[in-house]
Amino acid sequence: MRATGEKSNEAVLALPLGRLLAKIVRIDSADKEGSVAAALAELKAASPYPDDDLTLSLETMRETASGQIAIAAALPESATEDIGEALDAAKLNITRIDALSLGVLREKWPFILGNQPEADASVRRLVFVQELDDVAAFAMDGDMPVAMRAISGLSIEADMVRETTRLLLEAEDFGGSREVAEVVTLGDVPVEGLGIFSKNIRRLELAVEDHAGFDGVAERSVEEGTLNALPESWRVMLEETRFKGKMKRALVAAISVWVLVMAVLFGVPVAYGYMTDHQKSLSRAHSRRYNEVKEMREKVRLVQKYSDHSRGALEILKAVSDRMPAGIVLGNWNFKREDGVRFSGESDDASSVYVFKDALQAMAFGEDDDAEKVFAQVLLTGPSATKGGKQKFDIECRYESEEER
Repeated sequence: MRATGEKSNEAVLALPLGRLLAKIVRIDSADKEGSVAAALAELKAASPYPDDDLTLSLETMRETASGQIAIAAALPESATEDIGEALDAAKLNITRIDALSLGVLREKWPFILGNQPEADASVRRLVFVQELDDVAAFAMDGDMPVAMRAISGLSIEADMVRETTRLLLEAEDFGGSREVAEVVTLGDVPVEGLGIFSKNIRRLELAVEDHAGFDGVAERSVEEGTLNALPESWRVMLEETRFKGKMKRALVAAISVWVLVMAVLFGVPVAYGYMTDHQKSLSRAHSRRYNEVKEMREKVRLVQKYSDHSRGALEILKAVSDRMPAGIVLGNWNFKREDGVRFSGESDDASSVYVFKDALQAMAFGEDDDAEKVFAQVLLTGPSATKGGKQKFDIECRYESEEER
């Protein structure tokens, strides 16, 4: 039975009562550990695999002044080989193991009560639930089972009578002697001979092939404290599987982020210098990839510079000359396409040198207000007066500022 949850490969397993070790027990609040140990010892004594370490599960049905009345159940691991093979073939991970007959009781309880508004706790009711080739038998005092057992070998009528007698003896030992008010059967349960226990025998339909009881088990699965006979080794395996699943999802997410980062770096090398500090930290973590991207970026920038004729030597010389005020004479000229241009000169007065420097600083590609500046930085040395009365100066025009380098 597949569970209703986020993980589609996790399921709740509903087993016939005959596959489980189950018993109604009392847990003494004054000696809880001792009571639990005693319940475990009883189940282990009834197990066909006495060497198995049982994982005990308790479902509290009543809280009393002296303690609790609970269903104690366990599943011997040695009896699960066929179950494990079927689950492996279906690729399912089991989160809980419950008794299918308890799910049937949950679903059919209003029909079991019949016309009564609630169960009469002063009398005892026998309830038999069809489970494939077996029958799950319950002795109910009101709405609480006081004895439960799986009955097999129903080809002989005496089996039913004998096992029902044992069930009633167990119920009497646990809850005292009470009149059996009626017998209720769910499904194709043989009733021959059951009239010796009660004259009132009522049969209810139960479509086993239509997954009767699954809805009841699903309801029980979302309630806290309900039965879970999952063996300890299965619990460990479930935790490991869940951990591996989380690791796998985290690894896929990390790889996806890394691939996205690398795609951005290779696809937009020109904008690499403007990436965030987080991007830079990722690049440092992947230093080899970072160096490859950096080299690629420099190559692209170099190609762009050499393919940009607007920054050629003649174009820059003309642009500088067009902005040179009268009275200025240039001395030497040193142009580097990658860096910019350096030159020196003389002027009749200092003010024209500052005007010249501002004009170079404002020089841009185009005439729009948001046009890109030709020079990112213009550095002026001087002007300083010479013996002839001229103002000598040096100007360096850089395509990139010191911060950008």
